[in-house]
Amino acid sequence: MGSTVKKTTLAELEEEIAFPVANTNRSIWSGGLVRGLDPARLASLLDMVRQGDVPAEYLEIAHELEERDAHYRSVLSTRKHAVEGLELFVQPAGEEEKDKEIALAVEEDILNHPDMMDLRKDALDALGKGFSVNEIMWDTSGRRWKPEKFLFRDPRWFAYEKKTGVLGLRDPAGMELTPLAGNKFIVHEPRLLSGMQITSGLSFTALFYWLVKNYDVTSWAAFVDRFGYPVRLGKYGRKATEKDIATLKRAVAAIGSDVGAVIPDSMVIDIVESTTTGTNAEVYEKMAEWADKQLSKLVLGQTASADGTPGQLGNRDDQQQVRQDICRADALQLDKTVNRDLVIPYIRFNFGEQQVYPKIKAKIVESRNIEQIVAAVEKLVPLNFRVSTAEMYDLMGLAAPGEDDEILTPRQAAAFPELNAAQRISLNSEGAADLTDEQSDFVEITDEILDVLEEAMAKAQNLEGFEAELKKLVKDWAPDKIQAILSVASFKARIQGEMEFDR
Repeated sequence: MGSTVKKTTLAELEEEIAFPVANTNRSIWSGGLVRGLDPARLASLLDMVRQGDVPAEYLEIAHELEERDAHYRSVLSTRKHAVEGLELFVQPAGEEEKDKEIALAVEEDILNHPDMMDLRKDALDALGKGFSVNEIMWDTSGRRWKPEKFLFRDPRWFAYEKKTGVLGLRDPAGMELTPLAGNKFIVHEPRLLSGMQITSGLSFTALFYWLVKNYDVTSWAAFVDRFGYPVRLGKYGRKATEKDIATLKRAVAAIGSDVGAVIPDSMVIDIVESTTTGTNAEVYEKMAEWADKQLSKLVLGQTASADGTPGQLGNRDDQQQVRQDICRADALQLDKTVNRDLVIPYIRFNFGEQQVYPKIKAKIVESRNIEQIVAAVEKLVPLNFRVSTAEMYDLMGLAAPGEDDEILTPRQAAAFPELNAAQRISLNSEGAADLTDEQSDFVEITDEILDVLEEAMAKAQNLEGFEAELKKLVKDWAPDKIQAILSVASFKARIQGEMEFDR
């Protein structure tokens, strides 16, 4: 944690330390600073951040950016939700009974805490601003000390100490920074960019593209307001008086807000539609789209899932909205923060120091193309490639069937399309022949037929040879008998070939 830690008393564990104070450095209200932001002011503000002077104004503008820009808010929320939605589990420190006891306590008091999802969401506010702070309110009244609630703290209440670069709590009325109390704060500082932590926040880069788009959209709106509306042209005759002209002016003005207007017979109002809007407005639209694409690449690592471009990444089933490497990195860094600032203090309070601590982890499932894997397994299994059945069930998101479950099986008749309904057969697991319901014209598979099959199989080196040998052996047989043996032989040859023949 990039912060100086001081010892915490029992009273401080149960009380708020970073509390709001009205009309001070810890006010909960903002002043709408984005409205007056221009390129010169933004450049000056970002320079101050680079030099170590992190004004609260920068963090306030970074928050307003999320409030005002729909696209930035959308892609940033998408990245956060990708991590928030991951399933969590507790990994015990070992196999000893005490290790399991501690892991169970962590699961009960932390993992299953009703505010755990909100904590992770608030901690991910650091993606935009570079850091986030949540204060832990501990409940020390019971046998086990455990977190009662987590309070998100406004990032404007904190600042990095210029000399040491560590995070501290701002004094309500002065410039002093108070070191953060140990075991009291969850400080998430994701490493999105090497160097100064505050400049690694996505807002530091996003503000430039937002300002470009803001100027573009403002000009676009002015253009539409000036040239997008039809021109109302009033015409009056030579004999019109000043009073007539004034009446015509009021009528022309009224058409802008009213459905109609009343004018003398000698006057005319023409509505001239704009013909320049389409072509000229495309320049503004393309600029806005370009800025949005830069924001998408900044936050999500790609643009297609945010834009939904036909035929591109966003419309393919095998792609995620957030690049998997980004989602994985966000999840691992958040897990590290939660374990360091919450799980370890909890265990020390209740079980003392440990050589190895259990960990809360997010279950990260890599996206894989199921069809490709199944196709590969189908080809490899006949070559004695061993595949875990349980792993295949997990891959497809299916549960292994129980003893009493009804099992889906392939239709047996499909293996013998050459036969009519009265001649269908099926082979059981021992290789014996079972009769179907319709047996009137059924030709029994006798020992003679089985002997011919075995003889043909013994002489053949491949499937083609098997078929040739079989035809030689049955050339003098009756047609019905030949039809039956060929049907059975084709099925057995296919199975035998998968196991023994060189395909």
